Amino acid sequence: MPEPTILATSLEGVLLVKPSPIIDERGFFVRTMSSDVLLAAGIDPRSFVQENQSRSRRGTLRGLHMRKHLSEAKLARCARGRVSEMIVDLRPWSSTFGRWEQFWLDDETHHQVYVPPGCAHGFQVVSDWADICYKHDAYYAPELDAVLAWDDRELRLPWPLPDPVLSERDRRAPSLAEIRPHLSEWYGSLRPSEGLVDVPQSFHTRHGGSPESHS
Repeated sequence: MPEPTILATSLEGVLLVKPSPIIDERGFFVRTMSSDVLLAAGIDPRSFVQENQSRSRRGTLRGLHMRKHLSEAKLARCARGRVSEMIVDLRPWSSTFGRWEQFWLDDETHHQVYVPPGCAHGFQVVSDWADICYKHDAYYAPELDAVLAWDDRELRLPWPLPDPVLSERDRRAPSLAEIRPHLSEWYGSLRPSEGLVDVPQSFHTRHGGSPESHS
């Protein structure tokens, strides 16, 4: 069976995973993960410790979500329906700091996107319903949740549908201008050396509650 291919994107460290589904009169069969392929792209599949799934109706917009720390990479795919996925690079030391890219995830192409730590992400549903599945390489830590305004005037993200369905938290999210003074504190002003990112002790324990930042 053909293995997925992984492509670089316009954002540093953000990767597009393109599986090769086999389609016939019965439906399809698709390999959604291959350890060897991920390792070759610099992603350790053994690092994933949680997987979450959300279901959302048409027009729902979840985001933009991130952590107040350089931790928690995500591998996201759309198992049902179709969504517009937005990723914003918030790492001050990144070559693509302040830039964004839009991806389309659906249950036909089965594309996935790898979101490295320090990037905000969100999605809007354009089908009747959509299921989004996320693999995470860190346990849920509610004390590190952070949000960024989905309609930030500086970013001007091209969300596909007007009048989105929002949570109260996303509706009240701060602008990029408001969180910019904190970005160096959260993600560092210099590119971190591999393996030297300080991880709070709380990351090594499981957290309960509703993982809103993951949805």
